[in-house]
Amino acid sequence: MNLLPKSSSEFSQQEYWEKFFKTRGKKAFEWYGTYQQLYSVLHKYINPRDNILVGGCGNSALSADLYNAGFTSMTNVDISETVIEQMTKQYEKTHPLMKFKAMDLLEMTLDAETFSCFLDKGTLDALMSDANQESVERAEKMFKEIDRVLKVGGRYVCISLLQEHILQCLVSYFHNLGWMIRVCRCEEAEHQEDPTDSRQKKQAASSRFPFPVFTVVCTKFKKMERITPLLEFCPDEKNIERLSSVDQLKERVRSVQHFATLCHQISHDEKTSQDVFIELMDPKSLKKTPKYTLFIVDRQCKSAQKFAAFVVPQGRETDWLFSSHEGRRQLADSAKFQRLLVIHLGRDHQFDSLDSVQTELAGIVSSLQPQGLPANTQIPFLSLGAQVNQRKEIYRAASESTGDYVIEEVEEENDGKPVILRRLIFLSNPNVIQSEARMKNGKVDLKHLACQHHLVMVEELRQHLDAKNPALSSILVLGLGGGALCTYLHQAYPHFKVDGVEIDPIMVELAEKYFGFKPSENLRPHIADGLAFVRDLAATESGERYGCIMLDVDCKDRSLGISCPPPSFLDSNFIGSVKQCLNPHGFFFMNLVCRDETKRNNVMEMLRKSFEIVQMRKIKGEVNEIIRCHPLALSTPAKARNGRKPLKK
Repeated sequence: MNLLPKSSSEFSQQEYWEKFFKTRGKKAFEWYGTYQQLYSVLHKYINPRDNILVGGCGNSALSADLYNAGFTSMTNVDISETVIEQMTKQYEKTHPLMKFKAMDLLEMTLDAETFSCFLDKGTLDALMSDANQESVERAEKMFKEIDRVLKVGGRYVCISLLQEHILQCLVSYFHNLGWMIRVCRCEEAEHQEDPTDSRQKKQAASSRFPFPVFTVVCTKFKKMERITPLLEFCPDEKNIERLSSVDQLKERVRSVQHFATLCHQISHDEKTSQDVFIELMDPKSLKKTPKYTLFIVDRQCKSAQKFAAFVVPQGRETDWLFSSHEGRRQLADSAKFQRLLVIHLGRDHQFDSLDSVQTELAGIVSSLQPQGLPANTQIPFLSLGAQVNQRKEIYRAASESTGDYVIEEVEEENDGKPVILRRLIFLSNPNVIQSEARMKNGKVDLKHLACQHHLVMVEELRQHLDAKNPALSSILVLGLGGGALCTYLHQAYPHFKVDGVEIDPIMVELAEKYFGFKPSENLRPHIADGLAFVRDLAATESGERYGCIMLDVDCKDRSLGISCPPPSFLDSNFIGSVKQCLNPHGFFFMNLVCRDETKRNNVMEMLRKSFEIVQMRKIKGEVNEIIRCHPLALSTPAKARNGRKPLKK
């Protein structure tokens, strides 16, 4: 038999509740938790010496449990005469000091300033079933009565799900009265009551309310001019956060509700085909960036090992294994857990140790475990060693072109030996390395190229040098960045002329100061828009023609499905200009980062219209792909000449 209201609007109908209690009989019905689940918060905000008024008591056993705990001065009121008769008969002998009265909470016949506590467990939620004006007026009538019957210093203790309209009405009303407001989360109350039906018990195993339960404590004070009433939020029993505005308090509640709902959905979804990620902010920090980012990765196969968390050390979050969807899938397969939680540590935050991270995240990680695991399951935390901080920030600033950026050094291992890598990161896309250089004895190792896609470009270049191609005497790099590629080319082939084009003058300064870029006669930076540089050069009949052009420019708009290059560099007219800037035997390299197969095919088809040969080389463990284009067929083996289709290596 369905004893719950079919719609929320039925909560406030007196006829419904009369029928409900007659059907339910003497069996207690607990809204939002039992006494055992709520006693810690109740004992904190209610005193045994209080004269307590319980509004909308129903047939809950909460009042009797409080009475047994020493809270004997208690009056219970409810609009249903049926339930008041039931409760009076049930407790008149065992709880003689406890009173029951049939009464409308909107028009109570009780004396003013009689009580020191008004306890409301779900009554406001039942009364204010929606956001329409009638519901708001009902709630405000009850608030007015609560204000009337409470003494100064008395507390309105309201246990609620705090739906948006209830949160707005409740907090705004009492804040305007000058009352102190504290909102506490009651996680224990969120565990559902065991169903009586055995089939339902199996379905409800390890289940939680999709919405969290809160206790709102409003303490009555006389309103004083120029005094702002206190607003506080308690996410758990140990922490209290003082807030500066009603909007800030409402935002804290919404954040908890959003996270709890997401956790409920994730825990009841056995297989998540796409990575779900959650960003966690530290409300006590002035930092505006997430402290943690949690990626939930589900394997599409059963495993005896159900759940684990993997903490990525600071500085390693840009590794393909941790930064890409495919990499995290591979990590989960290697770890052999059915669900793996991959945790990124925010670059702007400090972390003492892996143990401190585990302690802070234990509750949140537990809430994301798959359905069916016991609540006390020990969840393993994995990582790459015990150190969580492998990043050292060297310099941070901002430019008009790229926004905020940071130069940092990260320690990694290579063949069992520690290696220091210096990186340029644009904070608009913090998981992508813009430039990288290996450090040696405190200086940039100019003979080492760290970026994998740069290595592939250089490898392709060497193959053509081996063929003694006379056209290779000058190289144009579009997208100087930290200058690593240009510097390496100059070191490896000092007789070549290497031109690097960069739209942001600050990037050129950074390249010189932090990445060993030293301009010379054969290594020239050009501060210009790469599009305009190429088009102007193509329009000049006597202009220089390059033996090789390399395009390595990132896209600022992450919603396009192509991270490199930007759409303007994929325009057919621009590609035509690139071809004009090449000598007849030259070739063009493009670093393509594209997860959209259709867009990738469109790029390849567009390039084939301008170049005789178009070949693609995928890079293992990278999203990057290098496309090599030739304006003329090469006098090399036949396989290379049949370049109308991309060659995947």
